[in-house]
Amino acid sequence: MNTIVLVGSHLGYPMDRTPLGGGAMVAVQLLRHWARMGGTRLVALGAGSQSPSPGIEYHRLPAPVGQGDDPDLVRMSEWAYARFSRAFEKAATGFLSSRLAQFPPDRTVLIINDVAEAPDMAALARLGYHQVSLWHVDVVDYFNRLYLGGLLPPERLTRAFDFWDALRLGIFLPDILKLVFRKQKDAVGHSDTLVVPSRGMAQTLQRCYGRAIADRILVVPWGVWRESGGEGGERAAAEACASQEGGLRERYGIGPSTRVVMTLSRIAPEKGIDFLLKAVRLIEDSLDFDLCLFVCGEPAFMRSASYFRKVRSLAKSLRRARVFFPGYLAGERKRAHFRLADLFVSASIHESYGLTVVEAMQAGVPVLASDHYGVREALDESYGRVVRYDGARPERALAGALRELLRDPARLKRMGVLAREAAAGMDFSRSAERVRCAALSLLEAGDRAL
Repeated sequence: MNTIVLVGSHLGYPMDRTPLGGGAMVAVQLLRHWARMGGTRLVALGAGSQSPSPGIEYHRLPAPVGQGDDPDLVRMSEWAYARFSRAFEKAATGFLSSRLAQFPPDRTVLIINDVAEAPDMAALARLGYHQVSLWHVDVVDYFNRLYLGGLLPPERLTRAFDFWDALRLGIFLPDILKLVFRKQKDAVGHSDTLVVPSRGMAQTLQRCYGRAIADRILVVPWGVWRESGGEGGERAAAEACASQEGGLRERYGIGPSTRVVMTLSRIAPEKGIDFLLKAVRLIEDSLDFDLCLFVCGEPAFMRSASYFRKVRSLAKSLRRARVFFPGYLAGERKRAHFRLADLFVSASIHESYGLTVVEAMQAGVPVLASDHYGVREALDESYGRVVRYDGARPERALAGALRELLRDPARLKRMGVLAREAAAGMDFSRSAERVRCAALSLLEAGDRAL
């Protein structure tokens, strides 16, 4: 029997209360889908202490010294996270290198979930392993937008790094930059298949690493998954969700004339929540209705604590709009909050795909989003609105679209119906099967070559 080994440092954590982001959730859902399909031995390597899914073989790799039982990933600084990434890289590489008999390369394909924390892909390629990399984040593009303000196109940065590396000066670079640039280049070079969630990301990677990689890129928009439990379970969940919705409306004072705007993400600088709050401040005095904004999520990963303080301060500065922070949402609580929303906003300065955008569509909520390539491909103007951030005041672009949409509740309802219809065709199970088939086909190709 062929084996799929999914390597993901964010695996093994309780996803109902740990804000690790969309990449970790996609990996968990892939495992659950493949386990239901059967026919393949499934193995997962992660850093957390809990198996991500029944029906798989889970190996928890040793945590870095001093991190305790479960490394607290979401509160690490950049430097601490770099150390964690290197520790996981070493542990995953050692695990696979020492178990060639247990995981023979001619019968095992590795699927790498995120590249910054990946094992040494060059070393594993030399051992004969086929490797598929899942690109939830283009780390170079993310680094450029978050830390350099997007001043240079990412291909200029990769070329500058290559030039620096060619002079053998890379040893003088901080390890964080090596994780950003060298690890990503290694992932491109040693992946048999690169799975990316949007055509925009595929084009960016080709500009950075050459058009020759196009034949190895597989574009797979993830779509949305359905909650399991059968018809009876879904009916019970819907009833519980409706009950929660009624309690939330009473708790937050949401009446018939209230417009509810919702955003859902980890609270971190790249999510642009400050732009949304500034946009609300620009329009709140001109509105003739009660406006309620839900900022759903928790601070997570680099620079998030200081950013959360900034966001809370901006929320307090609003004069009329009411802002609430419900925290991290999952399950029925998440669905109940979606039922409150008239409009979902994704104000990010960088998104590779935008799982929460598709979740909002599935819930029948229209979307206003900034113009990042993942969302651009998911939204149609019939149920979504995309705005481009030009200049130093992105909140102005958001404010105009926000005012226009909120003043027309009938239009929002029509958009919501079309959003739900569009999301019905974005089936995660099909995406999961495409990845599984692409991975196993690498082993089949090896068999034919023999």
